[in-house]
Amino acid sequence: MNTELFVENCYTLTPKDLLLGLGTRADINFWAEDPDDKSDWCISVSGNEPQKIALEWRDITYGARAYFRCMCDYRATKLYLPLNGHEFKCRRCHGLQYQLTTYNRHSVAGKVLYRLNRLQKLSDSRASMGRILYNGNYTKKFERFLSLCDRAGYDSIVKGAMDLKDLIKG
Repeated sequence: MNTELFVENCYTLTPKDLLLGLGTRADINFWAEDPDDKSDWCISVSGNEPQKIALEWRDITYGARAYFRCMCDYRATKLYLPLNGHEFKCRRCHGLQYQLTTYNRHSVAGKVLYRLNRLQKLSDSRASMGRILYNGNYTKKFERFLSLCDRAGYDSIVKGAMDLKDLIKG
């Protein structure tokens, strides 16, 4: 199994990362070609020749949202850089898949691997979450976490959270 072909093993880039100047890797540099127009960007990985990336703005209910326009003309919300890669592309161009889709969930071993993977992702999600309560109610992010726990079959987590909510409400 080639681990380089998994989304989980890639560095991801979102339009928000570009627009807010966020970046966690020192070997990736990006800049807008025109400071007044935030639609065309250049990205250089490890000092290689810059790659041109276009942002496409789409009107939505409450304003506009930026999407990447990949080389294959696909509109993407994330671009990926595989391990030892030098170019950002969409998931289809890199041939990436999610690790979870490689398990046969109908076999005994597949069921165990699937549940362990879900537990790991839920655990990471909970660890990165800030507050869970606001004005005596669970935040939307925590409510979403609980619904994912419920779908994954972790009833004890959901029951404990509901018991805590009942205690808070009095």
